[in-house]
Amino acid sequence: MPSTRHWLDKVYLVYFTIHIPILFFVDLVPLYPPSLWAAPTSPLHFLSDLRTYYLTTYHDQFFAPPPAPIPNFFPFFCFLELVFHLPVSVWAVRSLLRGGGSGSGDGGRGLSGGAELLLLVYGVETVLTTATCMREIYLWDAALVTAEQKGVLLGGFYGGYLALAALLTADMYARLLKRINAVDAGKKRQ
Repeated sequence: MPSTRHWLDKVYLVYFTIHIPILFFVDLVPLYPPSLWAAPTSPLHFLSDLRTYYLTTYHDQFFAPPPAPIPNFFPFFCFLELVFHLPVSVWAVRSLLRGGGSGSGDGGRGLSGGAELLLLVYGVETVLTTATCMREIYLWDAALVTAEQKGVLLGGFYGGYLALAALLTADMYARLLKRINAVDAGKKRQ
């Protein structure tokens, strides 16, 4: 299945490459000091404009300014994006650009077992946190977010993110299972 892996690794490379700027320009902004982006004279004010456009267009309440009731889990999810998603994304881009590194058992092409394990953990965490956000979006009051806006958020933005994370999770699980089965088969031959 090297051709499927090669194709999927390209999909993951595109995903992680796009994910890094999204982290800096959207997801992590609430963690920045407001003096850097909120005031019209601040150096990163374009981030405020971007958030205003996004909120006005899609009414994503996770990014609404106070006094919007942000769920208690959301700041923690932003923190996870800083301490887990960002480093894994940077590492994944580097690893996937190098062809996955060595130690994969297929001549240095593809990801190593350790890389597959890290991406499995990333995928599971991303599926769980994204599904939690999607559940919250589904429950938002129709007076704040129309059914059409929910459809874009659930079916497009968050849904696409969930689908890719689920694919990554299933793929990394299958790759690791194949490795484990090969080791088990080798032990039976001994």
